[in-house]
Amino acid sequence: MGSARAKAAWLTGFCRFCCTTICCTVIGCWTTAHAYAVDHDNVKVFLDCESGCDRTYLKREITYVDYVRDRQDADVHLLILRQSSASGRRYQLSFLGSGRFETLQQVLSFNSPNTDTDDERRRGLTRTIALGLVPYVAQTSLGQNLNVRYDGADEPSQETELRDPWNHWVYSSRIGTNLSDQDRQDSTELSGSFYANRTTEAWRIGYGLDHNFRERNFLFDDGKSLKDVSRSSNATLFAIKSIGNHWGVGAGISSRRSVFRNLERGYRVAAAIEHNVYPYSESAQRELTMGYFVGHMFLNYDEETVFGLLTEYQSNHGVFVDYDLEQPWGDVSVELTASQFLKDADIFRVNLRGNLDYRIARGFSVSLWARTTLIRDQIYLPRGGTSDEDVLLGRRALDTGFETRFGVTLRYTFGSIYSNVVNSRLRGTGFTSIF
Repeated sequence: MGSARAKAAWLTGFCRFCCTTICCTVIGCWTTAHAYAVDHDNVKVFLDCESGCDRTYLKREITYVDYVRDRQDADVHLLILRQSSASGRRYQLSFLGSGRFETLQQVLSFNSPNTDTDDERRRGLTRTIALGLVPYVAQTSLGQNLNVRYDGADEPSQETELRDPWNHWVYSSRIGTNLSDQDRQDSTELSGSFYANRTTEAWRIGYGLDHNFRERNFLFDDGKSLKDVSRSSNATLFAIKSIGNHWGVGAGISSRRSVFRNLERGYRVAAAIEHNVYPYSESAQRELTMGYFVGHMFLNYDEETVFGLLTEYQSNHGVFVDYDLEQPWGDVSVELTASQFLKDADIFRVNLRGNLDYRIARGFSVSLWARTTLIRDQIYLPRGGTSDEDVLLGRRALDTGFETRFGVTLRYTFGSIYSNVVNSRLRGTGFTSIF
């Protein structure tokens, strides 16, 4: 009876919450539809940057434009796409004019090497944004306040051959630790890695090593203790050759150690070929790739597997299709991968992943993501099964035929179209949190 009353009370509260939300949304839509922005000459900018942009810094440095919350209110939709490379990050800035600037479109780029600090990176990106806004601001009454300054040498620039003593090779190393200590539990994590990459238009070559160690200790009420130790390491070497602007082929070898997958040591040699329907030069905006791979593996297990093996040789092959699109209205990505063992067609895996961010209307957007995997290739599972401790601590892979994840987020924002003001007082202090 108490459970039924609790459920009824919860349902009543949930219905009230939904009704309140719907009423606020309807009122907000009506208010937004009948609201009028102050009419002045400032260029309205919609900043569309998913990651790598310091919005607070940008608004403090570029104060001669108005920042708006929705692209439909903007004179300029600034779409910033980021790509990672062996030597750093490359930002592509698309200035998409609308309304009075509909015929004014341009694309700029900014390269930030790995040696840049966060401050150097945000300063360089802000400088590029300011440069791109000049043609728009110049056509307003604020244009008379613009000044152009060149900080380079006085001599005219001359094209010189690029001299790189490192021959495009970029090396990076990392070592770190994470320690945690409480009365009833403690943990120690150690990790390290080393990577080397060489990226040119014709080739992409790289190799890397990484190792991770984690130890956790628990003390229970009855005085018993539990220790959990996990290790993993990986090594990879690959070479990928460009063939025109639509094809690529590659080969590589790798080794892996994983307590989670009952793998004392595994080795793999593989090759792949890929075709891009669109030119690779457009990969920041759109990409539709499809390809095929084949590989051979030697597997050495920690414990005897469900098939009664401690070592085995296996070969598999597979296909993949990947579609990515970045547009002013949002972005979408879909990936399908299927692999199959050559010795036994009944051992296979199919993975489908999708993500959608879509701006439906003014201030209203939806984000969807999903991933589902059909699993029939867990040949590494130990014959002895998994203990309750393994399940609770997540230190062993579990026998399963599928895995599915799904998420959806709806966002609605209404009110003033401007977001120029920056006020960072007490930000991040969490002083209103209960615990």
